[in-house]
Amino acid sequence: MKFLRCVSLAALLCTGLAVAPAKAADLALFDHLTGTWDVGYDIYDKDGKLRVYHGQVSYSRILNDGALQEIWTSDAHDKIPQPYSTTIAFLDDKRQRWTEVWIYPAKGYSGIVSGSEADGHIVLTGRDADGTMQRWTTQDIQADSFICRFESSSDDGKTWRLVGMNHMHRHSA
Repeated sequence: MKFLRCVSLAALLCTGLAVAPAKAADLALFDHLTGTWDVGYDIYDKDGKLRVYHGQVSYSRILNDGALQEIWTSDAHDKIPQPYSTTIAFLDDKRQRWTEVWIYPAKGYSGIVSGSEADGHIVLTGRDADGTMQRWTTQDIQADSFICRFESSSDDGKTWRLVGMNHMHRHSA
């Protein structure tokens, strides 16, 4: 269920070497996401019917701080949220874009989206296996909350359908 996950948009690619100031700013852009967030999933069926789920996402630095891993949970199939997917995100120096690989084992799905900051939002785009365009937008980023939108387009981006919104709030211990 690709629509249950919000694009993380977060990565910290540090190899232990000195980092140029401009790159350091890019790397630190999403540093505040590390930790655990409570998620309210608003999922819209093709007919517009709303389904609401709850869960959490945990952001952790991995690979010697070279990437950020997200582990997503949801109560979509059980009353107690269960892990269902993971992502690995990193700053792709060659393409100068954020790249995120998403893995959803139970559905046999994987996907790649990439992008950058645009107008105060983080926008990642990619295509599903069937060619449908995806757009993940992280917006309204605050110290303790943000919103992620997932949209799809079957006409190469001329029109977009809202598939889901994830309302993220920092988990209080």
